[in-house]
Amino acid sequence: MFLISIKKISVIKMPGFKETYDAIKADINNGEKNFNVVCEMLPEGMQVECTMGAKPFKVLIDAPPGLDGTNEGPSPLLIILTAVGACIVAVTKFWAKIMDIKIEKLTVYSRGHINLGAIFGIDENMLPGYDKLEPIIRIKADAPKEKVEEMMEKVLSHCPIITNMGGATPIKPKIEIK
Repeated sequence: MFLISIKKISVIKMPGFKETYDAIKADINNGEKNFNVVCEMLPEGMQVECTMGAKPFKVLIDAPPGLDGTNEGPSPLLIILTAVGACIVAVTKFWAKIMDIKIEKLTVYSRGHINLGAIFGIDENMLPGYDKLEPIIRIKADAPKEKVEEMMEKVLSHCPIITNMGGATPIKPKIEIK
């Protein structure tokens, strides 16, 4: 004789965009979130394992061989360009829902220019980071050009990565020496 125990499994339904948007619109405090990422140096090349989110997601960051990396993952600089492009896509999708625009195709080409000599301190007058960030956004939608332009103005003025990259958020490192 076998005894079978059946437990009721609770499935938590995550809210959709509309529910989230409506909850935040009703009370701005419903939009409060904290995000945390842990980046740990690995022994090979310039590899860094980054763990993020509740799932959790893991991303391997590295560098090309000419910068002492193993080329097993994108560099932090490529991740910046990725974050810019991905954020523009995500925020465009949000605004398309808000403005009832159907996007047929959306591609962001993130471009950045940097001189690595600045990172190495060879020229202290140069910016040790991207001196140009130029995302190119190609969009096709079912709305008139003027409405898409209005939406894209909203996107670019509300994109958190663009806001943060523009220097709006101070970065205040804390160093703990063990």
